Formats: sequence, C-alpha cells, structure tokens
Amino acid sequence: MWVKQAFRDYYKPKLKRELKRDPNQEEMDQRFEEIYSQVNCILLAGVLEGVAIYFYEIARFSKQELDGFREHPEEYLFEQFGGGNYKLNFYEGPSFIVCVNFKPKGEPSGLTCYLKKREKILTLPDLIPQIHPIR
Repeated sequence: MWVKQAFRDYYKPKLKRELKRDPNQEEMDQRFEEIYSQVNCILLAGVLEGVAIYFYEIARFSKQELDGFREHPEEYLFEQFGGGNYKLNFYEGPSFIVCVNFKPKGEPSGLTCYLKKREKILTLPDLIPQIHPIR
C-alpha cells in the first residue's frame, strides 16, 4: 500500500529507537496501524504563477474520507478537482508525517482557473465550502 510506504520514514526510526533494535515486519505493521488510525490530511492545489508554483489549501480529509479514495487517489483527485499538481499532507494529530505529490493528467478544473485569476494571497474560507467542506 502506497500510504504505508510513504509513512515508513516517519514511524520506522521512532520504533527503532524505542525498541533499541531493528523492528520486525509485524512490529512495523502494528505501528503503522496505530498511526494510520489517527491520520488526517490536507490537500493543496498547485497554481503556476510566473515561474513558481504556489500551493493553496483546498480540502481537509479525515481518515474515513481518505479510506474512500486511498486505493485510487489520482482518479479521485481528477474526478473531484481536475488535472494539475496536488500535495496531500498527512498528519498524526498536529504532527506532520509526510507529503505525497500527485499529478493527475487532464484539464484543470474550474478551481484551478479560479485560483489563477486571484491575487497571490488568497482568502480561501469563502471558496473551500463550495469545494469540500472542512471539518
């Protein structure tokens, strides 16, 4: 599973320090499940502005919502938000775990076009409820 691989650098070193040895696969799987059960995510959309890509928060997902698209994240992102550059930031409570990048192929959605027309500093609270409610 891509999520477990992405989290590996987050949980394996901590587990190794706690155990004072290399953890076996069962111990790593157990630690992953502990962390994953508390995970939440923030989705950022990339917008090309000049020569740089700026990323803006467009949605937040609970673990239950993530489970709904975990097997096919690029398809989900394309269906919901269109093609483009996306970053999915994972958190264990307030602690950052990892950022996973996605680039679904296809036309950008109206969201990306909307973000391009805005000034560099956005106030997204007005926009976010129209896209995906933040909980």
